Amino acid sequence: MRHIPGLLTILLLLVAAMRMHAQPSLSSTDQTYGLDPLLHNGSFYSYFIPSDTEGTPFFSGPDFVTGSVTLRDVRYDHLALKYDVVNQQLVFQYQNPNGGVQRLVLSDAWMQSFDLGNIHFELFAAQDTVKHIYQVLGSGSNQVLYGWSKQRTFDNRMGYSHFKFTKLKKKMYLLSNGDIREFKNNKGFTTLFDPAKQPAIKKYLMQQHIKVTKATDQVMTGLITYSNSL
Repeated sequence: MRHIPGLLTILLLLVAAMRMHAQPSLSSTDQTYGLDPLLHNGSFYSYFIPSDTEGTPFFSGPDFVTGSVTLRDVRYDHLALKYDVVNQQLVFQYQNPNGGVQRLVLSDAWMQSFDLGNIHFELFAAQDTVKHIYQVLGSGSNQVLYGWSKQRTFDNRMGYSHFKFTKLKKKMYLLSNGDIREFKNNKGFTTLFDPAKQPAIKKYLMQQHIKVTKATDQVMTGLITYSNSL
């Protein structure tokens, strides 16, 4: 009987060790930030996508991308993010302290900008006061904005009915002094600038063989940088 307390102690230690071993490890996000009320405030992402749907509603495909987001001037890095272009929502995936994986739609009321890899996005309020998400190229007095969209359509060709997401569609804008104006081609881009600068911009477009409808992000960044230098 004298040995029973010792045995009980050993058993309790073993149970405690097993419980500690069974505790899920926190993701790097939770280790860094914890359950930050600013970051983890949002609605659960619940957009249902049938399994036979072709394509995805996301900007960068089906996988989460490592990125960052700025909420009320606070920047959070190394996050798992998806940009749902169809619903214009930024989805944040994280592991909670109980080991479950959750996906939140980050509030656009608090969000100022986010990055998916090296692609930068910002939110701007239009005249209707509703915030819109744009990819932003360049810096300075003028910037190029891309507005991205997708749609989910119903395809019943060849007797096989299923949903599919369209390819990314892009609209191009110039942001100048808080004013956002759309352009569709080289001429439209050029005419958005001061008449005194238009000949130089037109010449640059011709010399660099640029078509704004097909130009890469790098080329467009160079174009807007040059335009701002005039």
